[in-house]
Amino acid sequence: MRLAKAVILAGIAWSSAGAPLAAAATPRGVRVGGWVTPWDFGAGVERIRSSGGVLSDVLFFVARLDHEGDPVVVDPAGGGLEEAIREARGAGAFVWMTIVNDREGDAPGKAVRLKDAAVVHTILGDPARRREHRARIADLARRLGVAGVDLDYENLFAQDRDLYSAFVRELASDLHAERRLLSVTVQPKASDSGAQGPAASDWAALCAAADRLQIMLYNEHNASTEPGPVASKRWAGAILDFAAGRCDRSKTIPVLKVSGMDWGPAGAEWIPHSRAAALAKRYRARIERDRGDAVPHFRYTDAVGRHTVYFEDTESLTEKIRLAGGRGYGRVVLWSLGSEDPTLLRRKK
Repeated sequence: MRLAKAVILAGIAWSSAGAPLAAAATPRGVRVGGWVTPWDFGAGVERIRSSGGVLSDVLFFVARLDHEGDPVVVDPAGGGLEEAIREARGAGAFVWMTIVNDREGDAPGKAVRLKDAAVVHTILGDPARRREHRARIADLARRLGVAGVDLDYENLFAQDRDLYSAFVRELASDLHAERRLLSVTVQPKASDSGAQGPAASDWAALCAAADRLQIMLYNEHNASTEPGPVASKRWAGAILDFAAGRCDRSKTIPVLKVSGMDWGPAGAEWIPHSRAAALAKRYRARIERDRGDAVPHFRYTDAVGRHTVYFEDTESLTEKIRLAGGRGYGRVVLWSLGSEDPTLLRRKK
């Protein structure tokens, strides 16, 4: 039998088919997937090509809602979506279409409304419209030829909790009839919450209906907080422990954000690893790491003033992958491909 080429993912050896050859970095082999986004499409596709088949799942973040709330596919600038899907499939990945409740403006040039809870509320409350919405999602998946749909409806009203669970059950049934799978991506929480967004997701009900529950392990620190890690191990661990009581670990997928944040006098902004590395080099900043988390951070001063940057690299993401593996989770997904430390996914020479 011809031996498969090996790749290294955060210290884990993998076969080109995506199966673990050894689990040096975690107590168990952890399969890794990632999103490809329209705004980083070229880099994301290149990461699929360069990772040597290490990605077990590739999720194309390409579907949203039009101004009336109907699901539509948004082709990346320059096109190439269908070819990229074929490439991901050819690399041995399970290919998903992610649909998010970002709503297009009412007129050309109007800004997209991010995470529009109101339009989802209207859809969920109308049985006929809910049925049509499900049919349109299934049709998009059919047209793209993906093996699964990932539902990423965020910031939903707490009052829509039961309706959303019912919608997920119905959509799962529709997709299963066509031999497609359903994933549901949810916002983080470490306890029952009444907050808009997390409160709308009944993790036990969603897990029972869908084939997988993807839990965001990020935004512990963000533009609305003081500087700090996007996800400390303690914070992420509490969320995973809460999830363990509501969904089987085999169906639960932790989601790791691979980018960082720059807090400055004018506000905060998300930056990819490449930008963080460039800033540290330009300003000759001393990079430090939080004890236990291995999360790198540094400070620099430019013409505007003092900045603090926290970001993720291979070492810090490896710690989170170990955390997931140590708690019995067999998969993680990266948000998003092309923004990460380029040494995280690399072919072994």
